[in-house]
Amino acid sequence: MAGKAKRIAEEFAGFSTPEAILIAAEKLCGEEGPSGLKLRGIARRVGIEPASAYNHYKGLPGILAALIRNALIAEMALLDLPEDLQGNAAVDELCLRSTRFFAERPGIVRLSLNDFAEVHYQTPNAFDENQALIVQMLDLEAAFHRRHLGLGHLSRKRLGEIATSRRSMILALLSLTWLNQREADEARVQEIAGLAAAFMKGLPAQMK
Repeated sequence: MAGKAKRIAEEFAGFSTPEAILIAAEKLCGEEGPSGLKLRGIARRVGIEPASAYNHYKGLPGILAALIRNALIAEMALLDLPEDLQGNAAVDELCLRSTRFFAERPGIVRLSLNDFAEVHYQTPNAFDENQALIVQMLDLEAAFHRRHLGLGHLSRKRLGEIATSRRSMILALLSLTWLNQREADEARVQEIAGLAAAFMKGLPAQMK
């Protein structure tokens, strides 16, 4: 048992224990889904005792909240586009960046889809814990829509719904790709990004 734990821990060489815990949680979620994610399994993947995880996070809810927080911050950074990209070119780039980001992080995709499925639950989850960060990200994308799609006449709420729809479309198409046992390779990433971009580009004509 000790030898196995040592072998598993080598997967995270170069990472601190808190970083390794988050990486292990995301990988396990991608492999087994949110329902199969347990603190004991995360600890075993890292090579530590389950009780040791409490030195860094408040159990599994704390791990998931930190994981989603980091993912949201990374996702917001995708909106930092070069100044010379304007209009449709900016839309294409954002959709491509987003699709590549999620294609490389199936654990985040599965957690996101699980959040949608639990929308009527009363127990706060990792996304609820990061609500302020989500609102910040939606506001940033709303500014993107105003600048590149000319949708400044729409309300903040409507722009937030559009941002959520774009994200949901990418998540759903990636999920279908994996359910059909296909790889989310570069060709598929380009295809999904193109569909999301086409949705975005069609909005100005529909929202007059």
